[in-house]
Amino acid sequence: YKLEGALIKRVGSKGNESAQFGHPMGLDYSERTERIYICDRYNDRVQVMTDNAKFRSMLGVHLLDQPIDIKVTRERIFVLDSSILCMLVFNSDHDLINRMIGRGDGEQTRKPYCFDVDRDYNIIMSDSSNNRVYIFDEEGEKIHKFGQRGQDEGDLYHPYGIALDNFGRIIVVCEKDTNCLQFF
Repeated sequence: YKLEGALIKRVGSKGNESAQFGHPMGLDYSERTERIYICDRYNDRVQVMTDNAKFRSMLGVHLLDQPIDIKVTRERIFVLDSSILCMLVFNSDHDLINRMIGRGDGEQTRKPYCFDVDRDYNIIMSDSSNNRVYIFDEEGEKIHKFGQRGQDEGDLYHPYGIALDNFGRIIVVCEKDTNCLQFF
C-alpha cells in the first residue's frame, strides 16, 4: 500500500481455479505467517496467498458453503459461513477443530454477517435479521446478547459491520435507515 493510493498490484479474475474468485468477501492478514486469507464466497472456500499475492493453498474445501467473513489469530482461523449459518474454526495447520453457532430462532443467530474475535477468543457477531449482537465463548456457547430492532440510540436496525477497538468497546455499523456507528 502506498500512502498516495497508487496501485501496487491487482490479482485475480472471475473463475474457480487458484487465484480466481467467485465473489470475494471478507479477508484477513496473518502477521505470524505473512499470509492473506480471502473468503471466496461462491467457490465455497478460503484462498490463502502470500503477502505478495502468490497463491499458496485453499482452506475449507468440501466444508464451506458461502464463507463471508474471516478472522485470523495467532493460533486459530475463524470462518463465518452465511449459507450453513455456522462458524468453522481451524488451527494454524488448517485442520478443522470446531464447528459452532448454528441457525435458530430469535434466541440464536438467523443472519450472521460480520464478526470479530477478542483476546480470549470470544466471538462478537452482528446478526442483521435479529437486529442483535451476540457474544459467544471460544466453544460457541452464547455468553450474552444485546440489541433490539429500532432506530433510537442503542437500538439496532440490520447491523452489519462490527469491530473491537483497543479499549474493548464494540463498534457496530448500523445499516438501513440509521446510517450511523454505535459504540458499546
